[in-house]
Amino acid sequence: MSPLSTYGQNQVGDEIYNLSGGTFPSVEVFFSLHSADPGLTGTNELTGGSPAYARKQTTFPAFAAGTADNDTAMLFDVPAGDVVAWGAWDAVSAGNVFQTGWFSTVSGLAVVRAGSDVTNNDVQTNAHGLAANDRVVFEVVEGLTIPAGLTAGTLYHVISTGLTTDAFRVSTTQGGSAVDITAAGSAIWRKVSVTTFGGQGQFQINADQLDIFGN
Repeated sequence: MSPLSTYGQNQVGDEIYNLSGGTFPSVEVFFSLHSADPGLTGTNELTGGSPAYARKQTTFPAFAAGTADNDTAMLFDVPAGDVVAWGAWDAVSAGNVFQTGWFSTVSGLAVVRAGSDVTNNDVQTNAHGLAANDRVVFEVVEGLTIPAGLTAGTLYHVISTGLTTDAFRVSTTQGGSAVDITAAGSAIWRKVSVTTFGGQGQFQINADQLDIFGN
């Protein structure tokens, strides 16, 4: 499938997120928080707490260059646990999800080659900047195959073993053994910001912190 043009991305973004933009009637959008991979259906949304967690709203300017950032901050009451991702919905509860995303600003192309990479469980990526204990996820690239042994959407821990400027290994636990990669492949890796609450707390998305893309 061909990607949308920049103009198309602006139109789609305005239609969903900018009540004064787009060419069709827009709907109200409510933002959610998630404790694990929200996928394409908005799973793992936070629940509970006292005060109770609830979705929030913000406003957006007209999309430009296929993207826009939120105009105003959103402050959420959250229960104990992790916050790792967001979702955008057409209702304050239940409803239909428009888009989801990780809290992440760093990503790159991950390549595992046949031979030593598979043997050593090494993920190759140029100047990744990752450190031990960072959290990363892998995302499928259309037309490519994710390295066997890695699961898209799973939050992994970067480990110190095998960590170099251009390569890293991951574990399902902090400081644990490397995930056994059994076949070559490619994927997108993404560093995820994990915010952990030991008890009831508040999570704020500041103005201009949420980058929305129209494709």
